[in-house]
Amino acid sequence: MILPLKTRILQSMAPSDEDSTITRDVKTSIREDLQHRYTSPPTLQDYLHRSTALDPRFMSLSHMDPALCQRTYSDLTSEIVSSLGTEDCDEGQVAEPTGANLDSSSPPQKKSAMAELFGETFASKDNKTPADIIKEEVASYLAASGITVDGDLLTWWKSNECKYPHIATMARCYLAVPGSSVPSERVFSTAGDMQRGPHSLQIM
Repeated sequence: MILPLKTRILQSMAPSDEDSTITRDVKTSIREDLQHRYTSPPTLQDYLHRSTALDPRFMSLSHMDPALCQRTYSDLTSEIVSSLGTEDCDEGQVAEPTGANLDSSSPPQKKSAMAELFGETFASKDNKTPADIIKEEVASYLAASGITVDGDLLTWWKSNECKYPHIATMARCYLAVPGSSVPSERVFSTAGDMQRGPHSLQIM
């Protein structure tokens, strides 16, 4: 929600004819300070765009112009296809038999009677590539109804994981990253309080 929130703040800080001089100056200062944030390096902004797209609360990307929205989903599709290709390559390396494991004396596997009889006539005509499947999945995800901004995105993904398996895998990678360092700072603070606990109680 970082970029949607930034967009909302920038919109609310737009100068108005009813503003006093001081109010207008304050709004201008806020806008100038906030405008450049989360823009460098460019890869950071792209990462945040994809993170927003993977959140069912903001999946419409209505805070962005249509061209950038389309590019974001195109980049997300390419990333999923690329990661899928890497997984297939790794699996192939594991499953590929070596020369030492090949038995030249083993006979080739025979086709079943059903395959021999109907194989050519009723062969599967589904020649979709992994890229085609993922593109269809992303298109279906885009057409889906999102949830309200106060909805639970984890519950939504739990219910729709089977419907969008590849996108769900990518969502786990992106949405697990905390938006700020506050949670980790709280952990350190709590750990410090636990270490000082008995002494603190004595002082109090």
